Amino acid sequence: MTEAVFQAPKRRAKVRERFEAPLPVSLRARADEEEHIIFRADLVAHHVTVSDPAHMLPLYQRGFFGKGVFSRSRPEHETSHRWRCAGDRALPVISSSEYQKRLGWARAALLLQGLEDESVSHALHTLTTPVQLDIQSQTSEARSSADQPMDDVSCDSGLTPEPAGPQRQGDPRYDPLAAVCPGDPEQKSMSSERSDAGEYVLVELSEDDHSENLSDAQLECRRNPFSMMEYLQLSYEEAFFLVYALGCLSVYHSGEALSVAQVWTVFRSRQPNFCSSYAAYHYFRSKGWVPKSGVKYGTDFMLYRKGPPFYHASYSVVVERCDESLRGAALRSFSWKSLAALSRITGNVSKELMLCLVIAPAGLAEDALCSPECLRRFSLQEVIVSRWVSSRERTEQEEI
Repeated sequence: MTEAVFQAPKRRAKVRERFEAPLPVSLRARADEEEHIIFRADLVAHHVTVSDPAHMLPLYQRGFFGKGVFSRSRPEHETSHRWRCAGDRALPVISSSEYQKRLGWARAALLLQGLEDESVSHALHTLTTPVQLDIQSQTSEARSSADQPMDDVSCDSGLTPEPAGPQRQGDPRYDPLAAVCPGDPEQKSMSSERSDAGEYVLVELSEDDHSENLSDAQLECRRNPFSMMEYLQLSYEEAFFLVYALGCLSVYHSGEALSVAQVWTVFRSRQPNFCSSYAAYHYFRSKGWVPKSGVKYGTDFMLYRKGPPFYHASYSVVVERCDESLRGAALRSFSWKSLAALSRITGNVSKELMLCLVIAPAGLAEDALCSPECLRRFSLQEVIVSRWVSSRERTEQEEI
């Protein structure tokens, strides 16, 4: 066994992010400091999601927790990159083909919800009816306000009132069709609270001109038939670190906040190796690394210095659990061939392969894993795996 040679993290050539803080908590203890913010996440199916824009950006910018479901990393998906001022609000500009595509999605969504063809046709007619708004040329103020909430903006139109139709089910906060298909009064009130979800769009009447210097006659204001709202998706390890280690996140399931013990139980039931993977995640976070998912390279984690926008990943981490004698049932079945292949892949992308051994004490019962208190009894050991090439070693010895 040879001594490991540690490589310095490789900085990215272009950095477009500004480092704000290592964690989404304030480290200053001042009397006039703002109240400690508790972020909210929802447990939906097998995913932990953050849908509030006021919570998404702080969690990502301060510690780079989670990723946008429509974006590569930072949640920055927008309906369009072109905006125009219509009345007293900024609206996105989309092409006619894009509008027809979203109209098809809206039709499919309505049919899946069990609505009759007559109700679907009426809803689609309502969506395609032009809305009379005062369209002005885009100004610098409109461009800067494109990312701001539009809760205080009213949009008077000549739309006909929607007739009573079938009662729809589901949460209208995530359903852009709730505005045209009525539900119960509670659902309507919830829908009105989501007025910033991109209710209206400006549709280009001509497919030939996609420039920003469009005349008012070439744009038509309509309802957005299918609004895709981006949210932040957290891994189980990231979510529990925010809940357990930092105490800045509350996870809700079916409208009720879960306790730390309940979150631990739910995550363990949905991810069998959660105890070991979280122990490794907590360990690397406490050392200042930013662990992200390593599924792209066939590992459990990728370790970044400061965050993915600033440095390339330094290590690909494989988590294994063993006892004090370094034995036990492996979490993944490694052979020499698979280990050599993983090491070769990791080396080809200029990273190092690391085995993180989560060592459980002797006599640790399965019942002890039902509480996060078992994390105090684990110890961790790092092992860096590198390929030994005899010809390269011989050349280096000759140079010395």
